[in-house]
Amino acid sequence: MRKLIVLLLAISLLGVSPAQATAKAGSKCSIAGATTAVSGKKYTCIKSSGKLVWNKGVMIKKVLSLKQGVCPPKAMADKDPGITQVRANTLITMSESDAEMCAMDLEWQYRVGQRDEEMFALTRDYRIDRVTVTVMNGFITKVDLG
Repeated sequence: MRKLIVLLLAISLLGVSPAQATAKAGSKCSIAGATTAVSGKKYTCIKSSGKLVWNKGVMIKKVLSLKQGVCPPKAMADKDPGITQVRANTLITMSESDAEMCAMDLEWQYRVGQRDEEMFALTRDYRIDRVTVTVMNGFITKVDLG
């Protein structure tokens, strides 16, 4: 009989996450600091008036995925605080001419540090708006910032 009750209870709980089932602002939760995401909002279990309840929740930012070989959209963040490595890596797998055009469209300073086996002399000054690329067989294989 005991095994039957446990089995029925387990079956009834399948597919229903307690955190998701109750994650509404002001509803009860069981562990302070626990978080859950429901419908694009992240809720945190907080202690309010001696009770554990879900907070109002904050919207979850959608992350823009950047793919290699595809020029990213222009962003003000490229100027301040500067180009990120993730954005710069989108030049990888582009042809040398496509990468240079993309950098020009994004208003990035662009230079070639190495082409096939030939390495070029470069200044060591750091610029937040510059990328230095490595070209092998006409395609970008590496991107350095500064």
